[in-house]
Amino acid sequence: MSGGVREQIHDALVEGVRKLGVEGEIPDLELGRAKVPGHGDYASSAGLKLARVLRQRPDEIAKRLADVIAVPDSAATVEADKGYVNFRLADGWLQRLVARVEPGYGGRDIGRGERLQVEFGSVNPTGPLHIGHGRGVTLGDSICRLLEFTGHDVQREYYVNSDNTQTRRFGASVFARLHGEEPPEGGYTGDYVKDLAEMARHDMPGIEKLNEDEAEPKLRMYAIDKMVDRIKATVARVNVRYDEWYYENRLWESGLPQKAIARLRETGNIKERDGALWFGEPDIEEDDRVVIRANGQPTYFASDLGYLLSRFEQRGFQRVVEVWAADHHGYVPRMKSAAGALGFDSEKLVIILHQMVNLKEGKMSKRAGRFVTLDELIDRVGSDAVRYFYLLRSPDTTIEFDLELAVTQGNENPVYYAQYAHARLSNVEVAARERHPHVPEAGDVSLLTQPWELDVARQLAFWPDVVEDATGLLEPHRIPYYVHDLATAVHRFYHAGNAQGEHRVVVDDPRLTRARLELCRAARHTLKTALDLMGVSAPERM
Repeated sequence: MSGGVREQIHDALVEGVRKLGVEGEIPDLELGRAKVPGHGDYASSAGLKLARVLRQRPDEIAKRLADVIAVPDSAATVEADKGYVNFRLADGWLQRLVARVEPGYGGRDIGRGERLQVEFGSVNPTGPLHIGHGRGVTLGDSICRLLEFTGHDVQREYYVNSDNTQTRRFGASVFARLHGEEPPEGGYTGDYVKDLAEMARHDMPGIEKLNEDEAEPKLRMYAIDKMVDRIKATVARVNVRYDEWYYENRLWESGLPQKAIARLRETGNIKERDGALWFGEPDIEEDDRVVIRANGQPTYFASDLGYLLSRFEQRGFQRVVEVWAADHHGYVPRMKSAAGALGFDSEKLVIILHQMVNLKEGKMSKRAGRFVTLDELIDRVGSDAVRYFYLLRSPDTTIEFDLELAVTQGNENPVYYAQYAHARLSNVEVAARERHPHVPEAGDVSLLTQPWELDVARQLAFWPDVVEDATGLLEPHRIPYYVHDLATAVHRFYHAGNAQGEHRVVVDDPRLTRARLELCRAARHTLKTALDLMGVSAPERM
């Protein structure tokens, strides 16, 4: 549970800078992965960054640094290249690393038990999840997996909208179908609404005899509960679970929105105008937003004010991460402003936006019932492909989901490519036991000298950096990029044995076999950990 080699190199670099006489604050030395493999594994522009401080040429500073830097455990050699300081991981250190990799390698206690909530996938429960919703669900779940892996105390929550304009239209649509009528304007017309009406007729005897004012709230909650059950079943198919399904009406029953509004009245952030209540900065009307309409109906925002109190104050989360579709981008500054006005650190409210998912099949509209459901996508390509393809792109880019590629059993399919690497690593261990029933218990990792063997070890060295960056930036899409790089190194290692028999994992020499098995074991553990964080299975046979 310690930092990766990048952290050791960074500390050695800073110590080297101090040896050159730099005191006080050190500028960002921009240590990162080398962009050109010939320059080593890590590179820093330290010479360029320190030129003004030391009043020397960048290439001279880099050379002086290379002479004084000593990376602990002889993990890397150091060389100067113009104004850059380059670090190359040492073969001996890479060999020793292989022996140290165990299940859970790469995890570290970054969070120190921080209590945080991740609220994701919380679409209106007025219809089944479609493929656009699936992106938020899998993105949020992988963020949770990363945070849990790095020592955070994570609570996963689905906020169930149950008392707003859309859900009331949903209830009215079910009422209309119950009486054989068309839904009201702006209502929901999908076949599932008819199904819900018939289920309600069966489960709620006499419901059709009530007038709409009495029946609609009952039908609304009945239909919402049924849709929540369906949503639960759908997300379970992509290995997603929630700790809490938090219904909006709980907020109003507990008086939290009312409490928030009262507090904001005192601060001057709630203002009365035109018979309605508005939220905004005191004495500024330009960006005010309605909280309670003139007819007394609360807006979404009123519930959200109470929801902020629920999480930061009542339940005491130290940080809240919300995953929203990008069409809610205009809501972000409003929520940040509300958090600050209520007395919370607005930086502790983290909102991640994700773009759309496109398929060729039709237009998506829950109200009209024309959409591709997440269940249909899972049926077509499987849970692993759904999760992997959703995470392949940064949230701020639109996904073009390639159905044909997702079901292809070949190296062009990134899911197959990664899982096949894991299966190969598992298979060679079975083959080794058959050929060498009594291989040595301990592997002599110094026998791992081939470039393709060391390349696998090099990828293992990068894994803690990937975990740290993906966690700190809440960017799980970094993981599939890494998985592809590790899988590529594994396939190259495997193909070297196909090209020349002496480079196979299982050879006549039991000591060499055992050393290569140690590399397979380390790579298999790491690949499985990475796939687990993505919510993707790691099959042992394919």
